[in-house]
Amino acid sequence: MTNVYIVHGYQAKSSDHWFPWLKKTLEIEGHDVTVLDLPHTEHPNGDEWIQYMQDNIKNVNKDTIFIAHSLGVITTLKFIQDLDVPKVGSLAMVSGFKGDLQEDDRLPTQEVLDSFFKWELDFNKINNKVIHMFGIAAKDDYVVPIDATRKLCEVLGCKLYEEETGGHFCSVDGYDTFLTLKQKVLRNFD
Repeated sequence: MTNVYIVHGYQAKSSDHWFPWLKKTLEIEGHDVTVLDLPHTEHPNGDEWIQYMQDNIKNVNKDTIFIAHSLGVITTLKFIQDLDVPKVGSLAMVSGFKGDLQEDDRLPTQEVLDSFFKWELDFNKINNKVIHMFGIAAKDDYVVPIDATRKLCEVLGCKLYEEETGGHFCSVDGYDTFLTLKQKVLRNFD
């Protein structure tokens, strides 16, 4: 049985957006799925999020799948980079980013972002460790510009699936389900 971990982003929890739906549908496919509830999502701290992942994710191997959204992507990349395992199965990144983001009241404060941006990520190491990886972004994302997701996928050497619409893939954007993501996870990772 494949272990799947869904990692939410800023101001989210396990019961938000498409996370419960994806958990249920992947469980029907035979996967063991955990949606994390990272601490203090209204004012997150990168080190706290990493510690939570270290405390709650065990037995990662070449069959483990990570699905991360927004600020959860950079956290998952750091977590994978620091894992003492030779290979991690797969990583799906939804609205991930590399580089600075434009100031916006929907984003965390710079102090919060700095607690995540302080990490030196070794993208080559991550690329060599993760067997399968892809990104999904919307051209109309109002939180993370698609160019920031393109940069991330470029440095990781992975495919980016660009959606014409979808916003930030949150429930307010109509994303209580996410069929495209489910299909790509099942098609590319199985």
